[in-house]
Amino acid sequence: MKPRAGSKALIREINEALVLDIVRTQAPVSRAKITVQTGLSAASVTGITGKLVHSGLLVETEIAPSTGGRPARLLELGREGVFAAGVRLSATEAHAVVVDLRGDVVATHSEPLASTEPGEAAAAAARAVRSAAGQMESRLIGVGAAVSGVVDQAGGLVRHSGAMGWTDIKFQMLLEEAVGQAVVVDSFVNAYARGLLFDDVFKGREMLIFSVGTSLGAAVVIEGRIQRGFNGAAGGFAHSRAITGPGPARPCHCGAEDCCETRGSLWGMQQELERSGQNRHIDPDVDSSLIADAALHLGIGMANAAKVLGPEQVVVGFAPEANLGTFAEQTKHAFMSQYLHANTPPPLFDAAIADPVALARGAACSVLAGLFTASPTG
Repeated sequence: MKPRAGSKALIREINEALVLDIVRTQAPVSRAKITVQTGLSAASVTGITGKLVHSGLLVETEIAPSTGGRPARLLELGREGVFAAGVRLSATEAHAVVVDLRGDVVATHSEPLASTEPGEAAAAAARAVRSAAGQMESRLIGVGAAVSGVVDQAGGLVRHSGAMGWTDIKFQMLLEEAVGQAVVVDSFVNAYARGLLFDDVFKGREMLIFSVGTSLGAAVVIEGRIQRGFNGAAGGFAHSRAITGPGPARPCHCGAEDCCETRGSLWGMQQELERSGQNRHIDPDVDSSLIADAALHLGIGMANAAKVLGPEQVVVGFAPEANLGTFAEQTKHAFMSQYLHANTPPPLFDAAIADPVALARGAACSVLAGLFTASPTG
């Protein structure tokens, strides 16, 4: 069979990704160890690592202990060769970070949004990236953008974002035009998941990752990889139907009624306050029953999803604005109570704060991930 066009370039890209990933996870590491773990020839590893050192992606560091021959130089990822930017976009600001090849944040900047009009949002995100990058801009390899809602990463399309008021917005294209860089667009929760996975803490695990803030989101992780589903629709937790209580149905910004978003998100709680004639922010002391109801619906909804998928671990990232008294603790209690009579033990349940820096960093890690794998960034 005749090799397809570009196959040599693809093989070279795969081999470089293999080498980079071994250095990323095991640094400092010798060329000999890379040869053993990749199965590549010593000559190939020497050629690949030489190219990567020249480009600044790798640097030679300490000398390995000698076994009688010539001492070997160990390799680790370079910190100055390339950078990636990430933006966490909300209805009020674009929060940008720049990360080095190891995923460490080296700069941040926030830009206010004059409006949520897609072009204005893209322009604000581009300004935030340029301000954060400064003299590093010429060494950026791309920009990741995290947007609340349902996002088709492969198509660069924000299918629906209640927080931004968007439907079927080609935001990847808009941001690429504004920033002059390759762009990866993803949802808040998938960006948050990508940041966790990049650090290899959850490598190979089956997980469900939820985000709780103005909106809700879920990421499905199988063997350490984010599962996108058909048209990027996996993890549609926010717009699954919630259990309903007494009272009228609650309309959702997606057009349906009684979605989990209407019960467990900050937007849903705020809407319920306004329906009762109270034009104010949520107060943990005054609105304890509203928060308790939200936690109950969240915990049950999360447990229902977990029982279907059977993950080893559930991680819930609460936005800083969702730090409402005992909201997180009540959500965990509601989740765990659904396993009191189950035939299997509950998954591990961890709650954390998913602040703008964590989401923007995760978006940037989506860009970096392309260097360490020859498969798509999800």
